Amino acid sequence: MTAPQDRFWDDLGVAWRAVTPDVAVLSPRLRSRLRRQSLVITTGLVVGWPLCAAGLGLGVWTIGHGWAMGTWHFIIRGVAIAVMSTLAAGAMSHMWTVRASGTATSVSEMLGLTIARAHRLLLTIRLGLAACAVALVMGLVGTAIRSYLAAPPGISPVVDVAALMVLAIGFVLYGRHVRVTLERLQALKTALDMDGGA
Repeated sequence: MTAPQDRFWDDLGVAWRAVTPDVAVLSPRLRSRLRRQSLVITTGLVVGWPLCAAGLGLGVWTIGHGWAMGTWHFIIRGVAIAVMSTLAAGAMSHMWTVRASGTATSVSEMLGLTIARAHRLLLTIRLGLAACAVALVMGLVGTAIRSYLAAPPGISPVVDVAALMVLAIGFVLYGRHVRVTLERLQALKTALDMDGGA
């Protein structure tokens, strides 16, 4: 037996369904939400692009310095910084396409933009998890190389691993929240479309 398309299930196995929404109440709330999201996305892009460029430059400099000095753990560190900066730039490029909210005028268009932003945010979270994995693997490899060829680092790698794990758990939990919000928005859009849209 198949469930209706406008239904979604929460973590407790409870089925939720959007009722026919009041467009007069929904429209200003959606518009306000989109404005706030646009401000956050624009601020993130303005701050993030220079940081990505600086990170990429630092990664290349670290690789060059490690190559010149013959310190392989510096090369590993530089590669990790460059890869993480590239992942961050990729995440921001996906958010760039949904930064503006002025073109969405109807409730259906605003919901479509909000849903598109949620999809892009889930992709950004996945890239953040990938960056954590890169930092973890490359950091441990760099620490092993340094310990083998020279002296072990002054700070235990356990501290770095713990910090990365906390960050990764934060990404996972926020991803679950975004996924639930996305399902609710999709159910609401389906209810609106069935009612004739707005």
